[in-house]
Amino acid sequence: MSEPAAERSLSVKVDPATQQPISTEPLVSEKTRKVTTIVSIVVVLVVIAALGGLGYLMFKAYDWAADGVVPATVRLRDMAFVIMALETLIVMVLVLIVVVLLVILIVLLYDRVIPILEQLNRAINNVADTVHTVRGTTTFVSDKVVSPFIEVSGHAAGLMRILKGIADLWPRNQSSEPQQKPPAE
Repeated sequence: MSEPAAERSLSVKVDPATQQPISTEPLVSEKTRKVTTIVSIVVVLVVIAALGGLGYLMFKAYDWAADGVVPATVRLRDMAFVIMALETLIVMVLVLIVVVLLVILIVLLYDRVIPILEQLNRAINNVADTVHTVRGTTTFVSDKVVSPFIEVSGHAAGLMRILKGIADLWPRNQSSEPQQKPPAE
């Protein structure tokens, strides 16, 4: 029996970054895994056999050299020493080049980045001073202008309300109101 679609959708995990379902299937098949393992074992065995054979030939080279025969492995060993010496010289030159490039990079950073950082620091200090000045100006205007104005406006509004209340107590003058004409017959 197949389970309902709603239950299947709840059982599938979703990657929060991509909002795509997370697959539970292996990336590599079982057959590919077995073939890779066999090939890896064969390669490792061949490399070990080659190194072992070369080591045995080097070991025996001393015996053959004692007999007056210079085998190829001795020549190979001597060439390896020369190649290693040349590689060491090349690596030393490359390291020297990297050190020189690092010194040049440091000098460039010092010449270019330090002045930019100093300008940025001055700009930040100027902005901080401006913010401090604006804050002081705002506080001054609030304390010396706006608060007294609001207080006076409040008192004036209260006085107007009192006067309006007093004016409402006085009887209105009947003559100031327009007289109504009797309806025409």
